[in-house]
Amino acid sequence: MNEATTSAQDEVVRICQDLIRIDTSNYGDGSGPGEAEAAAYVVGQLREVGLEPEVFESDPGRVSVVVRIPGADRSRGALCLHGHLDVVPANAEDWRVDPFGGIERDGCIWGRGAV
Repeated sequence: MNEATTSAQDEVVRICQDLIRIDTSNYGDGSGPGEAEAAAYVVGQLREVGLEPEVFESDPGRVSVVVRIPGADRSRGALCLHGHLDVVPANAEDWRVDPFGGIERDGCIWGRGAV
């Protein structure tokens, strides 16, 4: 692997760990602690590479981030990639690692939402 590849992989690992460390548990009642914080983090990462994301809040704290990247051939159909920032709540006693630790072990990143 060349240095640029290693650097890009390190950045992907860091971003993944940063997001796991934000507790975005969704309890179904709007009380989740960190979904808006995770959205703000994603917005910052997108802006860092020159993109202009839009933010929509369907309910207080329930934030969606949308970014559009124009394709090279406007005559072709669009491609939509979709993901989510919230996770199902985790009971730390059920885990061998901190579910919001984002630790790297055995070549994998471990934490709630990592898989």
